[in-house]
Order: sequence, then structure tokens, then C-alpha cells
Amino acid sequence: MRDEINIQPNYKQSTLPCEGNVGDLLVLTPLGAEELDHSTQGLASLWFCIRAGDGKHQAVWARVQFDGVASCDAPIPDPPQNRPPLKRG
Repeated sequence: MRDEINIQPNYKQSTLPCEGNVGDLLVLTPLGAEELDHSTQGLASLWFCIRAGDGKHQAVWARVQFDGVASCDAPIPDPPQNRPPLKRG
């Protein structure tokens, strides 16, 4: 198995921080550190900072949306092929 990146979640957190720098990644979960997640899709979410906070304005975060879910007992699904073509702009 190759290297993996593990972003430690912020446990029991349902709000984003007011501070952040563009490019920051943050994992939030409403669960506690030792609490099992019994939901079907998982409750953790990944957020990306798209505008830094400057003391006057709060940071702006965008949730990363995933296009599929998989586990170790089946092959991963093919990526969707219905995305619009990329345009310069």
C-alpha cells in the first residue's frame, strides 16, 4: 500500500472557523473522537478555504463534494463521464 494523507478531524464541531488561509483543508465531524459513525454515508465533511480571513472579514470555506463512495470489499466505481467540457476563463 502507498502512503496516505490523514487529516485529523475536528471532533464535535458543527461550525467553521472565522480564520483560515486560502488552501487550508479542514475535516469536521459532529461525532466525538471515540464515537462510532453509524450513518450510511458518513458524517465527516472536508472543507477548503477559498478566501482568507483578514480580521475584518471572515474566511470563506467551500465543502468538497465527492462523486462516489466505496469500501474495501468491492472495486471502486468509474469516475462520472457526464461532466461539462472545461473552458478557459
